[in-house]
Amino acid sequence: MAQASKNSRTTVATQKFVCSCGGEVKMKTVLENGRLHNIARCEKCSRTERRPRDFN
Repeated sequence: MAQASKNSRTTVATQKFVCSCGGEVKMKTVLENGRLHNIARCEKCSRTERRPRDFN
């Protein structure tokens, strides 16, 4: 059985995360104490979480 190459199996999927207030959640990279941290931030209510699915 022929298999597809690893590169052909990867797809680019962009998901839009929505906060409970109705605003869009965007990921931001912040430099704190010499380290990079990714945080999710709602543009409408300025709520921040560690990852986008924490807004549920």
